[in-house]
Amino acid sequence: MEEDQADSCSKTIRRVLSPFSKIYGFVVKTRIFFYKKGILKSAHLPVPVISVGNITMGGTGKTPLVEYIARYLQGKGKKVAILSRGYAANIRQTNGSLTKNICNDEYLLFKENIPDIPNLLNKDRIKSGLEAINKFQAECLVLDDGFQHLRLARDLNIVIIDALNPFGYEQVIPRGMLREPLEGLKRADLIVLSRVDQCSRDKIVVITNRLREIIGDVPVIETVHKPICLESAKDTTKLDIDCLRGKMVFAFCAIGNPASFRKSIENLGAGIAGFRVFPDHHVYTPSELQELNAEAQGIKPDAIVITQKDRVKIGNNLGIWDFPLWTLKIEVRIANGYEIFENKINTILD
Repeated sequence: MEEDQADSCSKTIRRVLSPFSKIYGFVVKTRIFFYKKGILKSAHLPVPVISVGNITMGGTGKTPLVEYIARYLQGKGKKVAILSRGYAANIRQTNGSLTKNICNDEYLLFKENIPDIPNLLNKDRIKSGLEAINKFQAECLVLDDGFQHLRLARDLNIVIIDALNPFGYEQVIPRGMLREPLEGLKRADLIVLSRVDQCSRDKIVVITNRLREIIGDVPVIETVHKPICLESAKDTTKLDIDCLRGKMVFAFCAIGNPASFRKSIENLGAGIAGFRVFPDHHVYTPSELQELNAEAQGIKPDAIVITQKDRVKIGNNLGIWDFPLWTLKIEVRIANGYEIFENKINTILD
């Protein structure tokens, strides 16, 4: 009964928001039309540009895919740089007594995982692209969250679709979760269907069939988010992923798709005694961390489990916890279509 009431309320809210979605959709389609007709111009840079982006709001797994592509390019002997907008850049990074620029969780994550690959934060990606070329001699650029950033031309347009929520209710924001109408997927050169291991094969077939209706023969590859290890947040000691099995844990996160994180923990055989969700990119205050520790004290879990994105935002507050604090580290793996991925990348590098 309560679920029916919640569903009815949700439908009513979406109907109320429908006029605003129509206005937003019109503005977005007009902007895309202006770029298509050359009324608005896209700038070209003298090196290959690979855009990685979404068509929906929320977490699709973009950050680990950007990292995967950057590593792949580096493995091909290319000097690569990542161009990020710096969305939700509200973390002040410090180095000793020196205060550096404001950054975000994704920047800190890239810095930790791929420290030798420059990540430039700037709303003006043309400017940061030129800086990457001139300052770091970049031979290839990865445009992070670039699908709607039409000011910068790209040689390869990759769009990630989360298999857990692929089409954002097929409505643009605010009624749905689409950043632009689904027909925009026709601009993609490659579709990456992420987290295929977290839903049934029947659902994957339904998603793929719907994609074919929209994009025709644009290639679609499939990826999984594979947990690779647990890491002690206090001393970075690596633990085997199997040590979660049979454990009772408390978890919290501030990411775009918390349901996927929860499912990953459960799939590893752990029971979840408590689970707290904060808004995507949320920066924890010391008092919030103390509250989380107090909540864990009431549960008495075997461990507290967080994502790597959350750990980099905890900063120096690693000693406050009364229970082991473990970071679940994941990597993107291509489950189906690796040759397609390779061919697409290599074509623009040749």
